[in-house]
Amino acid sequence: MKKKLVLTTLITLVFALTLMGGTVRGQFNYPLDNCQRGAFSTEEDFMMSESEPYDGNPYISDGDLLSPTGQLCARNADLLLAFNPAGAALADLGLDAVDIIAYEGRIVAFSTSLDDIFSAFTAGDLLFTNGGVIPNLALVSPFGIRHDIGLDAVQMIGEPEAILSFAFLAADMDREEWLKEGRLQQELRERGIDIWFSIEGTHRTDSAGPVLDGDLLSAATGIIVAHNADLLPNSVPAGIPQRGVDFGLDAVTLARDYQIQEPGPIFYSTEILFRGKPPFTDGDVLVSGNGIVLLHELLIDAWYPRADFLGLDALYMPVGGDEPPEDPNIQTMCGDRPVADFNGGITPIGGPGTGLYREDSATSPPGDPPRRPCGEYVPIDGYLPAGGVNEFRVAYRPAGDPVPAIGAATGMRTRWKLYEWHGWPINACIPTGNLETDANGWMDASDYLGAKDGTLTGCTNSGLRLAVWDTNNHMGFGPADKDGHYVLWLEWEDGGGTLLREPLEHHLQLDNTLPKINDLKLTYDLDGTIKPLPPCGGASSGTSVFMVNADFEDDYYWNYWVRIRGGNPPAAKSYGPHNYYDGTPEVANTDDTGTNPDGSTVLLREVFMTDLGASFTECCYDLDLWARDAAIRHSFNLRHANDNSGSSAWIANSWLTFSASP
Repeated sequence: MKKKLVLTTLITLVFALTLMGGTVRGQFNYPLDNCQRGAFSTEEDFMMSESEPYDGNPYISDGDLLSPTGQLCARNADLLLAFNPAGAALADLGLDAVDIIAYEGRIVAFSTSLDDIFSAFTAGDLLFTNGGVIPNLALVSPFGIRHDIGLDAVQMIGEPEAILSFAFLAADMDREEWLKEGRLQQELRERGIDIWFSIEGTHRTDSAGPVLDGDLLSAATGIIVAHNADLLPNSVPAGIPQRGVDFGLDAVTLARDYQIQEPGPIFYSTEILFRGKPPFTDGDVLVSGNGIVLLHELLIDAWYPRADFLGLDALYMPVGGDEPPEDPNIQTMCGDRPVADFNGGITPIGGPGTGLYREDSATSPPGDPPRRPCGEYVPIDGYLPAGGVNEFRVAYRPAGDPVPAIGAATGMRTRWKLYEWHGWPINACIPTGNLETDANGWMDASDYLGAKDGTLTGCTNSGLRLAVWDTNNHMGFGPADKDGHYVLWLEWEDGGGTLLREPLEHHLQLDNTLPKINDLKLTYDLDGTIKPLPPCGGASSGTSVFMVNADFEDDYYWNYWVRIRGGNPPAAKSYGPHNYYDGTPEVANTDDTGTNPDGSTVLLREVFMTDLGASFTECCYDLDLWARDAAIRHSFNLRHANDNSGSSAWIANSWLTFSASP
């Protein structure tokens, strides 16, 4: 009875996933929370035909981690960042298996399709995003396998805390230590956990018959948890030698807390398709003994690929102890950035916070600012159940104001343009529909979910978020202070008409004011005397080194860079960007609000005319100074909110001209 009840619950969760739909540099802050509703990878690369992921690149590889809701959770380079030598080019090695251990800290167990180009691991090793490596030989040694036979599916089994401690142990232990006979099994037994996996080849033991690449194996005990024949329905000729075919095991996921003696439902995909009854493809999600629970086309639908089949290579679903929260809540702000990465992003009602993204520079990757506010259009997203909610809104108040009663605060207003299906003669999805909150920010939940999954419009609108906040007041929906510090939370009316709210709050700092350059000057050394060079002025012949001096300010300043340009033939040389926090001599006179002391014109750096090479002749030149603030800003076309923080629209510029000669 217990197994039947759990199976029904898990299948319901799997189907819920379908109703929710919708050259890379690695980064530590990738939005793994996008995969709280499930995760997978495909066997083929493809291009997104609608929307775009968090890095703006519509190219999706077979190594990227995807959500069935149409959101990118991690690039392959993100997962591999802990293994990449400093300064080395990043490679995409594919993704053959995945199990999300913890969203906080972004701990993921996975394997790749290709060996590491730096020889840190093979495609048969089990990897962790914190840098841990479990060699393939340690996994398969209980089966008498003495060579790397590959790794095709992985699922960690046991208490989450014990699994997490094992992941940290893996990061601290050398490869050679794991290769000691029985060491892996000892550590697994001590923690009461296991690693269930499949291999890419076939191995015949002396006593127990073959171990197939379609069998699910236990690293802790060396037994076969489930034969390929056990997983597939009796009508499928699965199993060697009795039934005749090994269909492989490409991906697997199940509740963590099942015991080996009673594994319960196992969700998986095969390596080859079956055209008999019931038919399935190697891209469908199957459940042990019962056939298809999720068709491949529904799994990839929210991604709008220009093909109807991409295969399935890795699978994770939040089943058993990994169920998503039952109550609505905000999970991302300022795009798809997890609220946990904001100072005060997850705090009790009335709790403290600055609202700045990744304030702690010790945990920020090199080249990324230690703190960032948000501006322009700010997407807010999270979890909204498919039933039990009549309407919802994202509410806000200025930080420091008293906590209002539920329903008494101001709500974010959003206006959407929806894709709708138009039949013959168009036969296409066209943005002709409308969806808008009321004046108090309330949105009808059924209309919102129906537009998002397409049941209302005939076309999915995967770009929908819970709200997109017009913080610079372009549409008249903005807050009173475009540069203010606010606290956000989600409110909803349940099916009985009762108003409810999140038990947590989320601080967010806004910044819609650009840096201001108050002064820009050039000076040079003339016989030991520092001489100013006025705009359009000429330097003494033979002067090739100039000093750039400036005064600029911004509440959340990030970096500056300069450029000299001119000569014959025309040439240019840029210097920077210089981040205020990087500790180089060029930033000695700047801090996180611009030049330092405030309001002073200070030396920024030297520029060298000889950097123009042969183009440095007696000629006119110009000098440009750019100052950039740290705010994360999005554009919004009523369909998609896209990060355009790098746009020149958000960078202050000042320039002057001068003449010089060798």
